[in-house]
Amino acid sequence: MRHDSSIVEFQRKRGGDSAAFFVPFLTSDTILLDAGCGPGTITAALAGIVGKAVGVDIEPKAIAAASALAAEPGLSNLAFAEADMTALPFEDGSFDAVFFHAVLYHQSEAVLTRTLAEARRVLKPGGFLATRDADVGGNVLHPEIDGVRLALDLWQRWYEHDDPAALRFGRRQGAILRAHGFAPVWAGASYVNHSADAAIRSEAVADARRSLLGLGPRLVGKALATDDEIQAALAGWDAWGRDPDAVYFRCRCECVARRD
Repeated sequence: MRHDSSIVEFQRKRGGDSAAFFVPFLTSDTILLDAGCGPGTITAALAGIVGKAVGVDIEPKAIAAASALAAEPGLSNLAFAEADMTALPFEDGSFDAVFFHAVLYHQSEAVLTRTLAEARRVLKPGGFLATRDADVGGNVLHPEIDGVRLALDLWQRWYEHDDPAALRFGRRQGAILRAHGFAPVWAGASYVNHSADAAIRSEAVADARRSLLGLGPRLVGKALATDDEIQAALAGWDAWGRDPDAVYFRCRCECVARRD
């Protein structure tokens, strides 16, 4: 997955609520792997619940941000490593639990197959794998501003999904995990609220602008967007932010499965 400074900054704001659905399946003895951990905020939150939490990510800037968390007092059971999810540097059966947050949705079918095979390999028999990922069909947006819809489409272009079904990955997580040798035991959904109050709405607009301005030149350079589209998307978010009743709830589907 492509990272830039705006994406890492947004990930840094996430907390333990992103993994709340997985907590009932964890214990103080659990050894957990957070695969695709980004800047490590979720991994650090889980470290307060489990015996040991290890986060891996392929991007050096994400691991650099995460490693600063591991140095904080009281987190001696937290560690991070730069690693590829399709070739994990761990022995078979090293973990009691594996967690993927906003990771699998971005992968091609071939990479997804290798990633889940590696997760199964490092997971102990009877261990749990949890996923929380996007499903654009569940997003709630008001008002339906063309520029905001365009911005959401531009972000999808950046990830270059070649399968239209990928945009509704979240609702299919159980079926996908079952097809890769896991037995789903729980499913649910929650929302990331980008419009709880005026301050959060303003922050959402700032994050959107930062991301569009950062990705814009690369989208244009890869012929995935035009300068006019980038400007229209920015204007759309500005208009959305001026509406005191605007809402944007981003859907995240959740699944927990067991390794037989």
